[in-house]
Amino acid sequence: RPRHPSHPKESPQTGSSLHDALIKKLTGRVKGAADRESGKSLSDRLAWLEKKHKDDEKAAAQDAGVSLRTWRRWKEGKATPSRRSLKKLDQATRAALIPAGRRRRISLSTRAGRIFDRRPKGGFTITAWITVSSDDRPRTLALGSHLSEGRLDKVVQAYINEGEEGAVRELEDAIREYMGGYQGHLEISNVSNIDFGPIG
Repeated sequence: RPRHPSHPKESPQTGSSLHDALIKKLTGRVKGAADRESGKSLSDRLAWLEKKHKDDEKAAAQDAGVSLRTWRRWKEGKATPSRRSLKKLDQATRAALIPAGRRRRISLSTRAGRIFDRRPKGGFTITAWITVSSDDRPRTLALGSHLSEGRLDKVVQAYINEGEEGAVRELEDAIREYMGGYQGHLEISNVSNIDFGPIG
């Protein structure tokens, strides 16, 4: 009896891409938020950063890697940022999009190697349609107790330094670490949930 060729299962189109879901979870905004801020006039960008720092221009300048004097010269239109300074300004913009409380929550969502007196609750989880090699199905990965403490700080830092694509690459690297360093085909789509709940 002839066998019908098997067809790969198609993931249901109900969730978000890993990119969209991660950026929404990191920043609380849809993708492209930092680019939208970067596209504004210099005066608007500086005002936005100061607002994010509770109108503290010294803190905003420090986050952008420049002196208060330089910051004020930018505000007054007496100087314009160099290419290097614009890159730092972009990084400061991305950093401001992730509030300190959210960063702490993300940092506390992984704690491999810790000794718990009971099975830990919470921690970083992701629910999505995940393809590993040819195994294609919906899964929930509970990574919190398997990744080293603070591992996801690298995802946050990659977002700040490199932007959205860098953060997605770093998260994929963390998932591969969870899978024992797996380097084969890995595809994550239709993400229905990413949770950075503290583990404990």
